[in-house]
Amino acid sequence: MTTATLGQKRKHNMLKLITLDLDNTLWDVTPTIVAAEKTLVLWLQENIPTVLPYYQKDNLLALRKQFSQENPEQKFFPTLMRKYILRHCFLQAGINETDIEQTVERAFSIFIHARNDVTLFPESLDILAYLSSRYEVIALSNGNADLTMIGIDHFFTAHYSAESIGKAKPDPAMFIKALDTSHSIAAETLHVGDHAIEDIEVANSLGFHTIWFNENNQQDSKLCIPTSEINKLADLITEIDKINRSL
Repeated sequence: MTTATLGQKRKHNMLKLITLDLDNTLWDVTPTIVAAEKTLVLWLQENIPTVLPYYQKDNLLALRKQFSQENPEQKFFPTLMRKYILRHCFLQAGINETDIEQTVERAFSIFIHARNDVTLFPESLDILAYLSSRYEVIALSNGNADLTMIGIDHFFTAHYSAESIGKAKPDPAMFIKALDTSHSIAAETLHVGDHAIEDIEVANSLGFHTIWFNENNQQDSKLCIPTSEINKLADLITEIDKINRSL
């Protein structure tokens, strides 16, 4: 990425690119993860019951900590971490090592399909349809949401995650990748997300316009300084239009 791509001003700096966070921006991820965990446990209970004594909270937390210590650069990579935890639980349960990788993939497949059975916020589909008809839209997420599984991939020109890029937000790598992909400059780009640091502050540092989705004003407004703050997702299009008109 050249300095010009980040900072150069063009004569008409109307918005060209919208980058969007996913989890807790287009849907509430917590109930989805809880449901996916339950689905996985039921599958384990039916198919590999010997692993259940090891697939318990204390052991899972210990394995999560172990993964982070062994892989500090990948501690925010959810797919790698989950497969690591499953692999070690299966090893602890005495599953034949020659069958481990196949078993890990089977178990992870159960989880990831349930993890992508999200309930979109009521406004999300209309917002995505509106934005994709007017702008280039790229998803930027630390999570392992799959836009195709969810059924919204047609609204996006690209999707970058911590694992696909190799760096998790607030590292700027995926934001810079989005600019390069769309041949946009920061002054023509707006990022929308719910996290004050991982979304808003890093995008601000690159010169993006930003909208902070602080749902129901649950977070302290002093956490970041976005171009605009919304407390209801339904207000997003109005705020984007305001920003665009101000350019």
